[in-house]
Amino acid sequence: MPLPPPDSTASQLLTFGKKYHTTILVDTWLQQFGTILSVIFAIALVHFADSKENVFGKLTLLTSTVITSLSLAEGTFVLGALQSGDNGHLESAQTCFELSNVFIHIFLLAPSLFLMLGLAIRKSNIIPRIFVTGAIILGCLFQTLGVVALFNDKFLLLVIVVLMLQNVWTLAASLILLARLKKISAGMEVE
Repeated sequence: MPLPPPDSTASQLLTFGKKYHTTILVDTWLQQFGTILSVIFAIALVHFADSKENVFGKLTLLTSTVITSLSLAEGTFVLGALQSGDNGHLESAQTCFELSNVFIHIFLLAPSLFLMLGLAIRKSNIIPRIFVTGAIILGCLFQTLGVVALFNDKFLLLVIVVLMLQNVWTLAASLILLARLKKISAGMEVE
């Protein structure tokens, strides 16, 4: 779905909202659900690594809260723009749309869940060391590009690449964690 430009008029936004109504709703739901799943996974890793009490374990919990809050706020503005347009409140739709556009920068300035998570689990062996290092590197890239992209939107494309790499990391790390937990569980059943 091609997003409307940031300087779209209210009537252009109304046309866009009508054309992509269902897609916008599904996209917003997927973002909220994906955020919750990512946060649950990060908290589970911190728990299994027995890192809840170290400073980075606690910062992972704080970052999880911040990210969830930002995601819900962005979703609120997206749905607000859609509902305002449906109700003919074009100025409100435009305001909500403009507010939803700032979230790409706010997400990038918030603490990186990957950085905090990698630092929280770095002393454990819950997942292979390469994944811990990868999380820290992805988190550092995310934070650095976030600051740079605040001043130059051209770097947002690199941020999207980092986000895709984070998704691949999460999928691979979750499969490895499941395999390890299954192996541990099978060992317990034998005894």
